[in-house]
Amino acid sequence: MANIETLAAKVAKLRAAAEKSTSPLAAAEAELAAAQEAETARQEERSKEYDARVFDQRHQAAETAHRSATEPRARFQQLIAEQPWFQAWADMRAARYRAWDVAVEAQNAAVNAGEDYNAVPNVTVGEADLIGDLTRLADERAREIATTEADQRRGERDVFITGTD
Repeated sequence: MANIETLAAKVAKLRAAAEKSTSPLAAAEAELAAAQEAETARQEERSKEYDARVFDQRHQAAETAHRSATEPRARFQQLIAEQPWFQAWADMRAARYRAWDVAVEAQNAAVNAGEDYNAVPNVTVGEADLIGDLTRLADERAREIATTEADQRRGERDVFITGTD
């Protein structure tokens, strides 16, 4: 039994020593955690301050950039509108919208008059696609040119076949 008392005393002594050594560790860990929280809060505050300053600068720069584009855009619109080909394209687009407006008015009138609105042609207006329109028109013109050339070659062949040497 004496051995147990000796061992119990030894364990108590070691436990007290361990508590003494973990006490500074726990305090140091708590101090570190508090310092890390303080640094995180400081950085978050600086981040907000920086972002607020940058927002003001970029917001003003964006407004200036937007205003600076207004005059060149107006000048571009004026110059492009003066081009005969652009005016013709705009007239072509206007005819599409005009046809659509008239068809809608006719359908509305038919419904109001109790008539069959399906008798009115259904007109659709596609998106304004200058490049697409140019491509389609160029393809149509190219087909006309190729057909004219093919007709000419066939005509030369026919003349040769029906002619005499």
